[in-house]
This record gives sequence, C-alpha cells and structure tokens, in this order.
Amino acid sequence: MLKKIALTLAAVLVLVLAYAAVQSPDYVISREITINSTPEKIFPYLNNSKLAESWSPWMELDPQAKMTYSGPDAGPGSKASWDSEGKLGVGGATIIESVPNERVDLKLEYTKPFEMTQDAQYAIRSDADRSVVSWSVRGKNNFIGRIMCIFMDMDKMVGANFEKGLANLKAKVEANL
Repeated sequence: MLKKIALTLAAVLVLVLAYAAVQSPDYVISREITINSTPEKIFPYLNNSKLAESWSPWMELDPQAKMTYSGPDAGPGSKASWDSEGKLGVGGATIIESVPNERVDLKLEYTKPFEMTQDAQYAIRSDADRSVVSWSVRGKNNFIGRIMCIFMDMDKMVGANFEKGLANLKAKVEANL
C-alpha cells in the first residue's frame, strides 16, 4: 500500500515538473484605468519616484518598508529603493526612459527574498478630455517560478495591486483638478 502511494506521489511530481518545463518563461501583467484628466496632469505622478510612492499600493502592503531615493527627482536615473523584512523584501525601481506625457519605462531589481529583474511601464493614452493610463510589468520566470505559477495566479495577485494603485492614482489626480 505504501509503495502505491509513493509511486502515485512520484508520478504526480513528475507530471508537475514536466508541465512546468514546457511552460513559457515569459509573462506580462497589465492593467489600465481611465482618468478624467489630461496626460500633462498625470505624467508627473508617473515620472517622479517620490510622487509615484504617493499612489503606489506597495507601501499600504508593507508600511514598515524603508524607502530611499537617489538620482534626479524625475525622469531617467530617478530611483526608488526599498528595504523591508516584510512583504516587499529588498529592491529598487529605476526610471530608464520617459517620453513626456506618454510613457515611463522602469527597471525593477529585487535582491530579497530572491534575485529577479522585471521591466515595467506606465503609459498614457489621451482620450478626448480623459486619459487611459496603463501599468504593466514583464519578465521571465525561472524554473522554480514556473512551478509556483502552476499553483498561484500571479496575474490575479499582482494585477489586483496594480488595480488598487491605479485607483489611488485616479483619486489623487482627479482630487487635484
């Protein structure tokens, strides 16, 4: 009986590993929101690391995180770094390119709880007297990450935080009109 259980568990493990092995390592998570404002009023909140913290959902998840800033206040080279024993871990987000009132590209680098990099982007698309703001992140999962994604819906988990952050941004921008 124990032998059958062990063989069944081994077979399930092999199937999980084989399934993870054939999954694409590439992923993209993206959300968007319509804000009743112009790109010119929204862009500073995306292009300035300190202003981005004012609407970001991450500090709500881990209020004990210590934030530091380096480089210019806004635009390429502006960097926000975090250090936390809690949910955020240790890492940084550096603006690598920005096109005024259109998009901001960032490089995310995590060192704890594990090393990983991602490319993120905030984009603004004008829609008459409103703007559609999107927030996306893309990267590659290693083999362990692909196994984890079998059991956890990362799009749903991270996407929910993007939705909360974008709602915070909308409220902040529209309150300052």
